[in-house]
Amino acid sequence: MKRGLVSWEKNELPPEELAARLATVRAVARKHSVDAVVVYSDVWRSNDARYLSNYMPYWNRAFVVVPLEEPPILLCALSPRVYPWIKTVTVHETIIASPSPPATLFKLCAERDWKRIGVGDLDGLPTDLHAELTSGKVELVDLPRDEIRPAPAAVEVRMHARAARMAREVLEQELATVREQNDHELTGRLERVLRHAGAEDVVILVSDGQGPPIPAEGRPVGPHTSVVVAIEYNGHWAKVTRNLAGITSSLTSPGGATQLRETLSGPYSWATDSSERVDDTATAIISLQLQIPTADRQFYYGDTCLQSKEGLRVL
Repeated sequence: MKRGLVSWEKNELPPEELAARLATVRAVARKHSVDAVVVYSDVWRSNDARYLSNYMPYWNRAFVVVPLEEPPILLCALSPRVYPWIKTVTVHETIIASPSPPATLFKLCAERDWKRIGVGDLDGLPTDLHAELTSGKVELVDLPRDEIRPAPAAVEVRMHARAARMAREVLEQELATVREQNDHELTGRLERVLRHAGAEDVVILVSDGQGPPIPAEGRPVGPHTSVVVAIEYNGHWAKVTRNLAGITSSLTSPGGATQLRETLSGPYSWATDSSERVDDTATAIISLQLQIPTADRQFYYGDTCLQSKEGLRVL
């Protein structure tokens, strides 16, 4: 199962934290004079919906609808047999079966006499959903994502930090005990240990020093091997890279190394930031990955960091 077991650890993500996030969204709704706010979710773009209600899908599209005066409503096409489970791991009390989320949203608007709806990142929706939504009679307001989801707060930073520690500890431990094996065996063992540790999703890439990290292909693991591990823990991503040679470099001043910066607290699981639009002072959870050249090979090294106006801090 891709997502593993999704649960709600309330000692790590208190209900009060979600209530505060919803209050912020309702304040945004009042600012823009909309009757409700809609946030889209699918398996690749679940971060914002989970931020608001702790909902994350197993391969499904959904709308999280936040009205001004009632609890959030979930519109999704999952079978009703899983609704009792969804209610145990989210703030949703009302779940409406929705093969077409836009059509169900329009029906909801008609029932509640909603005339004006705010949509998070309207222009970033999949083409078919955007066309269906914009063809309706309800007025839509495109809400900036940074209003719906401000800079990561302390709870989010702690969750990303825990994910980073998990990825780092497992990767370093497994690389320290590598014997004669191929990259299929190594990635299989890494995923098994990470899943048992609580990772919901795991992505592992391997480089043999002659090319960039890619999915395992059955190549031998040796002194030039680098491994990238990206994991999701309770909806929070971390990405860590190590190499068997133990080669490191400063993440902030990489010297001759090539640096790749990715945002982990964005709308997608991770997104590469082009140099033209990187804001080095904005508070965000980022991944810094380095390509370190040597005489005949290249090594990779990286970690998960908190970026803020105070600078970078490895989590």
